[in-house]
Amino acid sequence: MVITVRGVKLSLNGYGILRGVDLRIEDGEFFGIIGQNGSGKTTLLRVIAKFYPKDGVVYLNGREIDEISLREIARMIGVVPQEFELRVNFKTEEFVALGRIPYIRIFESERDLEVVDRIMRELGCPRGRTVKSLSGGEKQKVLIAKALAQEPRILLLDEPTSHLDFRHQIEILKILRNLTREGLTVIATFHDLNLALNFCDRIAIMKDGMILKTCKPDEVDGDVLKRAFGIDLKLVEVGGWKIVVPKNF
Repeated sequence: MVITVRGVKLSLNGYGILRGVDLRIEDGEFFGIIGQNGSGKTTLLRVIAKFYPKDGVVYLNGREIDEISLREIARMIGVVPQEFELRVNFKTEEFVALGRIPYIRIFESERDLEVVDRIMRELGCPRGRTVKSLSGGEKQKVLIAKALAQEPRILLLDEPTSHLDFRHQIEILKILRNLTREGLTVIATFHDLNLALNFCDRIAIMKDGMILKTCKPDEVDGDVLKRAFGIDLKLVEVGGWKIVVPKNF
């Protein structure tokens, strides 16, 4: 699904968070958003998900998001937040089944159960355990599975690897990349530049609520990184892996 953002501005408590964002994300892309804390990454995701009112326009396949009902949005967009606290101790299957709420009228159907079972198998989610007992990597898989149970066409993830060890970071990002090959549009924010550069098809680099540059990972240069992060950085390649390092280290 193609996403178009035009002239989006947003202020919260009198402070400008987004200051005129223009962006186009193509169908089936793995699109990364990077920038310092407070640059507007998470807020931009929330605007695309219709969480916040804003100035400007967001289109989903040419339709204005403000003209799409929340129920339909829930069928189109799955969201995986950075922080999630579960007060009720669901079993993993029960938690993933919550993603079927936009489709369920009264009772779960055979179709709902089949969707939950298929997604949990494809992602390798643990079964029969309580969500609170899961490790960070296991919990992230279950969160993604719940979002995918909505059968969305767009998946939004806020810092999907921030609390994971390196092995689970790679595992989760491979899962996301494979989902785009199946036609899903994936948009994720990142703190780790190296992960974004090695897994995303394109990235947007943000600072102070604005997009400095949108490009392929190979087109990232030291000038834009310095503008975004306030430090001299350079892009090197080691064994086919792109790495950002301090220029004078």
